[in-house]
Amino acid sequence: MLLSGYAKSLSDPERRRYHIKVAKCGSDDPLALSDDQFTNDVGCYPSVDRADINDYLVHGTNFVTREQLKSYKSLEAHNYVTSGLVEPPRVKTLRDGNIVVVSKVRHSQAFKEKPLLPWLLNQA
Repeated sequence: MLLSGYAKSLSDPERRRYHIKVAKCGSDDPLALSDDQFTNDVGCYPSVDRADINDYLVHGTNFVTREQLKSYKSLEAHNYVTSGLVEPPRVKTLRDGNIVVVSKVRHSQAFKEKPLLPWLLNQA
């Protein structure tokens, strides 16, 4: 498995957890892939609907209140993207059929900080 510089810089316990997360879908580390391997084509995005989000929030976390769950119409996330804090996501379909979605997120209070590099590995 190809690991990124970020993964290699983690402490041993963190690196093991990171490796387990990436290995669940049998893919290389998304942060080890080059930018030119991704596309902005919306047709390549994984299919996600409101029921998927609801299922994750209700069954995947323990800290979501009813009010937070009902605020699905909030435009806060859209405002982060339009303000430039969150770059539009880029996607890549891997050789095993899994889909990687990556983005860059800038710190809202510390503009000089290096952007965060969140990623989502969606199992096909």
